[in-house]
Amino acid sequence: MNLSTGIPTALIPISVTLSTLIIATYYDLKSREISEYIWLPALIFSSIFTFLVVRPNILVLIFSLIPAAILLLLMLIGMIGGADFLAILLISISTPYLNIIPIPMLTLLFSALIPSLLVLYNLIINLTLNRGLIKSLECSSTHKLSLIFLSMPMKVSKFLKSKFMYPLTVFKCSSNDYVVKCRTSFNIEEDFKDHIRDVMKCLEFGYVRNDDYIWVTPALPHILFITIGYI
Repeated sequence: MNLSTGIPTALIPISVTLSTLIIATYYDLKSREISEYIWLPALIFSSIFTFLVVRPNILVLIFSLIPAAILLLLMLIGMIGGADFLAILLISISTPYLNIIPIPMLTLLFSALIPSLLVLYNLIINLTLNRGLIKSLECSSTHKLSLIFLSMPMKVSKFLKSKFMYPLTVFKCSSNDYVVKCRTSFNIEEDFKDHIRDVMKCLEFGYVRNDDYIWVTPALPHILFITIGYI
C-alpha cells in the first residue's frame, strides 16, 4: 500500500466500496437482480481517487485487474452475471496495492469457498442418501455425474413454493406430450417462476405428482459471498 496517502485517506475508497457492496448484497438477497447504476458512483469515485491520489504503478494496477478480467470472460460466455464482474472490478480499482496475493484475488478466492462447500455437501448427501434417486434418473452418465455435484432432489410440492431454485431436470408438458430434459447448468437470464409454471402445468396434466422429485440448484447470492470475502 502507498502509505503516502495516509491510513485514513486510504480507507476512503475501501469504505465507499464496502458500502456499495452492502447495498448490492441487499438487492441480491431480495431479488437476485442488481441494477448497474448501483455500481456507477463508486466506480467513478474509485477511478478518480486511484489515478489522482493513489497513483499506482501501471503494472500493479494491471495485476490488480486480473481477477476482473477473468470474471469479464465468464460474464461474456454467460456463466456469471454482470454484478459479479462489476463487484470485483470495483474492488480491483479501489485497492490496487501490491501484496503477495492482491486483495481482489483474495476476495475472489474467499468468495468461492461457500459455493465449493455446497458442491462438497451435495456430493456427500447425494452419494449417501439419494443413491436410489440417482439410479432412477433417465439421464446420460455425464448429466448424472453433474447432478450429483451441482444439485439436490426436491419434492415437486416443495419446489412449487420455492424461490430462486432452478431445475437441472427440466419438465416440459403439453396435453399430449411429456418430456424431461437433463442439463448441467441454467442460464442467468432465466426466471425461476417460468419453471414453476411449467411444473404446475405438468402437475395439472397428471404427468407428475407432488411427491415426485425434481433436481434443482439454487441461484446463489454471489455478491454476498464477495462482500464476505472482501471483509
